[in-house]
Amino acid sequence: MLFLLEKAKKLRYKSFFGDPLNEKLDSDEFDKECDHLLVIDKNIASDFVVGTYRLLLKPKLLAKQRFYSESEFDISNLLASSNSTLLEAGRSCVHEHYRDGRIIRLLWRGLATYIINNRVDLIFGCASFPSSNHKLFIKQLSYLYHYHKTPKSLSTRPVKKLRAKFNIMNKNKIDMVKEFRNLPPLIKAYIRVGAWIGPGAIVDSKFDTTDVLIVLNSKKILKKYAQLSFEKIH
Repeated sequence: MLFLLEKAKKLRYKSFFGDPLNEKLDSDEFDKECDHLLVIDKNIASDFVVGTYRLLLKPKLLAKQRFYSESEFDISNLLASSNSTLLEAGRSCVHEHYRDGRIIRLLWRGLATYIINNRVDLIFGCASFPSSNHKLFIKQLSYLYHYHKTPKSLSTRPVKKLRAKFNIMNKNKIDMVKEFRNLPPLIKAYIRVGAWIGPGAIVDSKFDTTDVLIVLNSKKILKKYAQLSFEKIH
C-alpha cells in the first residue's frame, strides 16, 4: 500500500505542478493521517494510478482533528457541530490521459462507499482555479457567491493573510450559464451534486491557484453515486 501511495503522490505532483518528467512527490504532514482513495488502470499495470482522493475523517465523538483546509479557511462553523461526522476530501487529481469524466465518477462512487461505511454527515475541502491571479476569475467567483453560497450556519471565510481581495459583481451583470460553463471541471461536478461554496477565496502561491472551499451534505452525493439507502444506516 505504501508503494501505491507513492504512485499517488507522484501523480499529484505531476497534476499540480505540470511537470510530467519529474519524479518528485506531492506530500505533507497530513498524508499519514489520511485514507487515500485510488483508481488503478490494471490494463496498464497493477500499480498504474490514474486518480486519487485524500480523505481525512473526524468522527462525531472525536474532540479534535486538524484539517488541511484550516490553513486556508476559517471553518469554525463546520467544526461547531459535535453531532456531525466530518470528512475533508482533498488533493483530488486525475491522470492527464484520463480526464473524460470516467475517473472522477469512479472516485465519487468510492467516496460514496466511504461515506456510508463511516456514517459521514458533511464533506468539505478546497477546490482550485488554475492560477494565483484571482482577478482572472472575478466573474466566476461572483457567480458562486450569488448562486451557490453556503447557508449562514455553515459559512466559512478565507484566512486574512491569504484572502483574495476583490469586489463581488452585481448579480444582474453575471451571465449565469456562461460563468457556470467557465468553472473548473471539479467545481462544476461538485455543484451538479448540490454543493455549496464558501464566500471568498484565497491565493495559493505554492500551487499557483486560487482556492475556494466546497461544503456538501453527504446525502446529496449519495443520492447520485450510491446504490445503498443512506437512511437505512443512520
